[in-house]
Amino acid sequence: MYLLTFLSSLLLGSRCKIVVVGDTQCGKTALLHVFAKDCYPENYVPTVFENYTASFEIDKHRIELNMWDTSGSSYYDNVRPLAYPDSDAVLVCFDISRPETLDSVIKKWQGETQEFCPNAKVVLVGCKLDMRTDVGTLRELSKQRLIPVTHEQGSTIARQMGAVAYVECTSKVSENSVRDVFHVTTVASVRRPHKPQLKRSSSRRGLKRVSQLPLPPLPGRTEQIDEAPTMRKDRAKSCVLM
Repeated sequence: MYLLTFLSSLLLGSRCKIVVVGDTQCGKTALLHVFAKDCYPENYVPTVFENYTASFEIDKHRIELNMWDTSGSSYYDNVRPLAYPDSDAVLVCFDISRPETLDSVIKKWQGETQEFCPNAKVVLVGCKLDMRTDVGTLRELSKQRLIPVTHEQGSTIARQMGAVAYVECTSKVSENSVRDVFHVTTVASVRRPHKPQLKRSSSRRGLKRVSQLPLPPLPGRTEQIDEAPTMRKDRAKSCVLM
């Protein structure tokens, strides 16, 4: 019942537009593909623009998600802003195994999202969480005296850019971590300001995919940025800061 207060009005017409941005090959399309189509894309195909749709049911209220995949290539810098109008939320993605993509969050994506959709909720998403412990990735980064992006580094950048949350996921390994990204984003989008913090503990009951598929274990980590965090245990290998 904790969301009924926030859903008592039209709540964006029961629709939520989410635009996904980030450097090329950082995991944007895989994130959307797994969430909307329940399968991982085996082949990489560069994206210009592509739309995905999905639905959440929250306390008997249906929220339709309209998700826009965009190209991270600088070639499309003049075209990408066409995706931003009327956005309720923006997912700014980076690749945990490529530290330079986190640098781009501040150098490029923060300014672009603030310019074209200043009123949208921003969620910072660390993609390819499974690569943080991948031996080959660690070996290649060590040659450059680098390591994968840490959770602490991601959290720091999220606070710096004014994101409402920082979420880590792995599209290849865990569908549940992907769903958690859109759970956080949807709740942040429909939540009105100056209201009590939503409790994550009821999410399995209160938030579900229309397909009603069972959820696998969640290895990802989520941190709410706009409230003072406290830590609790969720499932094995998961840590959620609220």
